[in-house]
Amino acid sequence: MLVNDARFKKSSRETVAALMEFLHPNFHIAYTLDELVEALADRDVDVSADVLESLLGSLEYGGRIVSKEVDGVTHYQYRKVLGFMPMKKFR
Repeated sequence: MLVNDARFKKSSRETVAALMEFLHPNFHIAYTLDELVEALADRDVDVSADVLESLLGSLEYGGRIVSKEVDGVTHYQYRKVLGFMPMKKFR
């Protein structure tokens, strides 16, 4: 089945939005990849583990989530912002 560019971008945005809506209030809990796939399936977002893993890698690179490996399993946790960095002064 072919997917056009607009539908692909919309689907990706909806997946990230649903993921962040789930992780944000549960910032103190770390989830495995399988648990996140199940949580998104409960929210009627159909996403494969491979796609979700690439999205989580992107969010980790952007500083939105933190990943840790515990007992050989990678866990993902929302990174709660405690404050904001001051802007650099221009010379």
